[in-house]
Amino acid sequence: MRVVMIHALAESIPPVRMAFGEVFPEAEVINLLDEGLLIDFDDKLTPKLLRRMGTLVNYSAEYGADAIGLACSVYAPAVEILKELVDVPLVSSYGPVMADAVAAGPRVGIIASVPATIRDAEHYLLKEAEERNTKIETFPCLAEDLIPVLREQGEEGFQRRLAEEVNKLAPKVDAVLFSQFSMATALDHVKSNCSVPVLSPPHSSARRLKELLMGRGG
Repeated sequence: MRVVMIHALAESIPPVRMAFGEVFPEAEVINLLDEGLLIDFDDKLTPKLLRRMGTLVNYSAEYGADAIGLACSVYAPAVEILKELVDVPLVSSYGPVMADAVAAGPRVGIIASVPATIRDAEHYLLKEAEERNTKIETFPCLAEDLIPVLREQGEEGFQRRLAEEVNKLAPKVDAVLFSQFSMATALDHVKSNCSVPVLSPPHSSARRLKELLMGRGG
């Protein structure tokens, strides 16, 4: 079973490898990186960017993907369009983890390093809650220094910063959502140093893709 994960950040590749190793080790995971997807993103999904993502999705399907996952949160709004291009399952970075967040609520903290991600994460979380006829209260937290901290201080510094933000949210929420794949390498550290459940998009995506592919008898 081959799963192709499409990335806009190199930092989201290690979390995907980790999550699939823990949740769906049967999968052959291919990581496809186009850093321009985020470099050229200016808080807006333009037709040009949608075409570029469509090309990557088609490429993945043509060259053997049994399923495709998006690891870039800002492209989640494009999934309904992109899934019409291919005949294999296509999973948004948000879909699986939002279902988990609604189940863990009703008060959910959201951590992101990109303003557009906070906006989109809130939108999809509330949409998921509405579809499930459930009320959710969101507590957004924007920490724009997270990726620079990861690049400058390494994984230990990154883990400490994330734990700080989770602990600020903890008294107000029932669970905290990591809204970006790149955060998931800190999951074990944060869980062991924080008092609330923490949800990881790549782990949720790996579980959902396993359900889809194993359910098909793959």
